Amino acid sequence: MSRNKILVVAVHPDDETLGCGGTLLKHKANGDEIHWLICTQTDNNDVFYKRRDKEIKKVSELYDFNSVSRLQLKTMRVDEYSMSDLIGKISKIMNEIQPNIVYLPFKGDVHSDHRQIFEASYSCTKSFRYPFIKKYI
Repeated sequence: MSRNKILVVAVHPDDETLGCGGTLLKHKANGDEIHWLICTQTDNNDVFYKRRDKEIKKVSELYDFNSVSRLQLKTMRVDEYSMSDLIGKISKIMNEIQPNIVYLPFKGDVHSDHRQIFEASYSCTKSFRYPFIKKYI
């Protein structure tokens, strides 16, 4: 049985767990690689920053992610980035990892960060540019 390479696109840290945590654990139990892309982060001057960073490290260990990539976009301000900039950043990670299964944020989410990241991520699933992707959810 061939091993899958999974990429979960989490707009904010915790979206991976809320969106598909059980599925990620099932993939890991099946011997698949799981990779975590965190798109946003709080300002590093924020008192919450250090605590969040420790939580991310702990979650990464608990899931046993094969890699964690961080785009470090401003949380609650993703709409300030151009779509081409977002696509470029996400495309770089897609091409580095070359997942065959990608979990995307919900396209109809009321949170604008989620909608923007969905649009940019979805643009990175075109089969003629990313032939390694077989399934996106």
